[in-house]
Amino acid sequence: MKLWLTILSVLFLVLPALPAGAEPGVSETEIVLGCSNSFSGPLAFTGEQATKFGVDLYLKAVNDSGGIHGRKVRTVYYDDGYKPQEAVANTKKLVEQDGVFAVIAPQGTAPVAATLEYLEQNRVPLLFPFQGSPITRGKKYVFSGMTLYDRQSRMMLDYLVGPRKFKKFATIYQDDEYGKAFLISFEKDLARHGLKLVAAESVKRGAADVSAQIAKLQAAKPEVTFLVLTPGPGAQALKERQKIGWTDTVMVSSGPLTDERYLALAGDAAEGVEGLSLWPDPVTSDLPGMRRYREHMQKYFPKNEPNRYSLSGYFAAMLFTEGVKRAGRSLTREGLITALEGVKGFESAILPPLTIGADHETQKQGFWVRVEKGRFKQLTDWLRAE
Repeated sequence: MKLWLTILSVLFLVLPALPAGAEPGVSETEIVLGCSNSFSGPLAFTGEQATKFGVDLYLKAVNDSGGIHGRKVRTVYYDDGYKPQEAVANTKKLVEQDGVFAVIAPQGTAPVAATLEYLEQNRVPLLFPFQGSPITRGKKYVFSGMTLYDRQSRMMLDYLVGPRKFKKFATIYQDDEYGKAFLISFEKDLARHGLKLVAAESVKRGAADVSAQIAKLQAAKPEVTFLVLTPGPGAQALKERQKIGWTDTVMVSSGPLTDERYLALAGDAAEGVEGLSLWPDPVTSDLPGMRRYREHMQKYFPKNEPNRYSLSGYFAAMLFTEGVKRAGRSLTREGLITALEGVKGFESAILPPLTIGADHETQKQGFWVRVEKGRFKQLTDWLRAE
């Protein structure tokens, strides 16, 4: 009996030092993050920029300054090629083999949607995904990474129907979760104004030829046509529109198309395209946070040009860092969730003061832009949708 008591007392002394009960992805010296993203396929540029030149950009600066509460942050990434089934397999690998603390900045509505149930069941935080479907709203372990599509739709239509006085709207959209999320929102917000879409044409994911859809849209004579596509089909739609001389509609881009690089795929056919931008101009903005972002880019990745996608990942890592700082040295997933929910009036010097709260939405604003000589010209101040 005395022997057993001696053994037990020794165990009690040793157990606190053992890592067995530690939070996944957290050690005395390290925090491990990861994500599945598009490093090949139609959104390869976006995926690489958001993670390797965005998330990692901010974390390099954090690690060089000593980390967060003495811990350095390490990232693990896998390529899903914008394929939902690959995203699921990669995410399971991150959780079950790599033991990540959280998933940060994955991309694409369909791939992200495919992983939601698994991450929620395993209580793994999904932090700031680069997608805007409202399916992420209200989930305990998910914090949105961009203004959600229904908020974007509301802002766009309130602006276009209100100050711009347009009445006839159409859309060409990708036939999946991404496109349908916008389609549903457009229909709902037009109904608030007593209007309906005059035409809606779908495009299969990965399709290159959209000439038939553009011809049908032209026949419906909309004043505004929304592009809810990935870059390749989006550029083809703009080129086809130019080819047939369809000039009497305002083309409005959304999602990944609201970026100069992707619109530039259409060449001069992109001139005059409008849209809702969620980020300040990464090249010209004089905001203190934007200057710091460019300084970091010049220091760590001098050959990489500043862009909205690396900026989105940079901001995601900034929010993660703020949450971990608030959660304290005894970092847990639940502690991080509570810390992020408590963010109020956070000054990033990039976006307006940010409050997260119980809805887990990090952004609720955007501003209107138009392509002029290959760059976005800002046409409004920040718009909001509550």
